[in-house]
Amino acid sequence: MPTIEFTTFNTTTLEDFRPVLAKKLTPEWWKKTKVNVDVRGHKVQTIRSCPAMDDWLKSGWLLTANRDIHVDLENGSDTTFKTRAHNGYGSPSHPNVQTANAFEYLGDSGPVKDAFKMKNPWNIITPKGYSCFYLDPFLFQNEYFATWQGIIDTDNFNKNIDNAQIIFYPKVTHSFTITKGTPLCQVIPFKRETWNASYIVQDSQTFTENRSKVTSHHDNEFPTMDEMARHKGLSEEERKVTGKMGAYRKEGYWQEKGKNFKQDNPPPECPMHVVSEDTPEIQLELPIGDNNGS
Repeated sequence: MPTIEFTTFNTTTLEDFRPVLAKKLTPEWWKKTKVNVDVRGHKVQTIRSCPAMDDWLKSGWLLTANRDIHVDLENGSDTTFKTRAHNGYGSPSHPNVQTANAFEYLGDSGPVKDAFKMKNPWNIITPKGYSCFYLDPFLFQNEYFATWQGIIDTDNFNKNIDNAQIIFYPKVTHSFTITKGTPLCQVIPFKRETWNASYIVQDSQTFTENRSKVTSHHDNEFPTMDEMARHKGLSEEERKVTGKMGAYRKEGYWQEKGKNFKQDNPPPECPMHVVSEDTPEIQLELPIGDNNGS
């Protein structure tokens, strides 16, 4: 099992704001969303039942703000933002020319034509051959900024705080505060591999013969996903209470990808996973607050 290492020079960061498993910190609106809703007299599943979204939401780790971060719109400008200097975490903006004027096509209704960055207190190290996606935290719907997304080869570019920069672009035209605990970046490690592609045109007979008994519904031959769930002994009331969704979950046709990311029983060779009364192995609760304009 490969190990991803998060290193820091800040003891308080280790104790209070170590990276959190994404599956442990999902948006509140997602938690409150019903699995099934009534639409014009028909029961339909919501996005909570979508395995693709569930997988992406629960993959990797979230880096969170370890303090309130004030982002100031410079006086006399409607495009230039800077993070206010605080304990060395201040950062200059990136003017429009540095983004190759990429936002101009959006006009006045688009994001501010600027970007700002900060040094998060964590450096990331992965085994040889593994890189990391740095992503905007999925489904957190931050109204003030979005995280610039990219890939960093964290097996090579990982000295001290080499990969600790996180770049954002603002969505508003005023100063604002990123509150302590806000998810800033979703980090998902992956193995670099060489892929090839094949392009195949199949006939209609192949399409008919290739239907899945788990995900396909055709006439009376294959049951619907809802019927499959009932067939496996799950009543409609039980589905409402337990939130069970779809035959693909019951049949083992789909496996939750969040299970691929562990923090409960880290291997002994990982130096950052030192358990003590002051540094619990898993941080389940963070003081997540709404971003407030200032």
